[in-house]
Amino acid sequence: MKQSVFFFLIISLLSPAVSMGQNVDDVVAFANRQFELGNYSLASKEYNRAFFFGAGNKDIITLRIADCYSQLENYEQAGNFYDRAYRLSSSDSLKNEAILGKAFCLVMQDKLMLSLIELYNFEYTASKEQQSIYHFLKGLTHFGLHDDSLSYHEFVKIAELQTQQSFDIEVLDSEFEKILNYNKRYNPQRAYIMSGIIPGSGQLLTGEIKDGLNSMLLIGGLYLIALRVMHLYSFWDAAIALFPWIQRYHMGGMEHSKELAATKIDQKRYESYLNLLELTLPQRYE
Repeated sequence: MKQSVFFFLIISLLSPAVSMGQNVDDVVAFANRQFELGNYSLASKEYNRAFFFGAGNKDIITLRIADCYSQLENYEQAGNFYDRAYRLSSSDSLKNEAILGKAFCLVMQDKLMLSLIELYNFEYTASKEQQSIYHFLKGLTHFGLHDDSLSYHEFVKIAELQTQQSFDIEVLDSEFEKILNYNKRYNPQRAYIMSGIIPGSGQLLTGEIKDGLNSMLLIGGLYLIALRVMHLYSFWDAAIALFPWIQRYHMGGMEHSKELAATKIDQKRYESYLNLLELTLPQRYE
């Protein structure tokens, strides 16, 4: 009696798996439709079901699961599945897709050096589309790392791969010319020194007119008051009463102008980053 119950339980447990094995292609087809419709959460669940119940082409299914998580902006989980897809596949094309997907996830997590390391595994016998995305991701990574000349080189490569350029190379040149001039125009060290010589001038350099004038009037006024005290009393009276305040606000203004200059560079670089995206963004990321 006990033995018959045991076999009955085994058959009961296996029967759903057998049924699923018969319909696993339908599950994959349903998941594909959901993916095309943008229902990535449902698609990922269905792909996982198909994978669990023994669907073929596990590398492709794993890659699709990774794409679902990437679309859902769960980049850490997506990266894990891109790694699995890379290991499961023997196809260079699919391996390249996994590498590009993982590198994109790392860029979105601001793990730029790791993204660059990931891209070193890319097989350059890939399609032109994959090569373009490879150079796009490298361009973004180098830009984020402030390697502007290397970033420019990667974006130019995209244009070289295309028979009909999707963007104007002259516009790209103009944008990078501006990028290379940001550090010269808003040099933090120069802003610091300028504010040391003439209070407020460093802030004026960064375009912060109100802040610069306030600093100029405040510190200039303290110097005038100190001179007046020296004239009426003595140098030591001025030194004891006012010089600590002058030093505090003068040094504070110098440091503040340096911070403003660095922030200005970051703001301008972000504007250029958006322009570069608009100019070079591959169709798959639109």
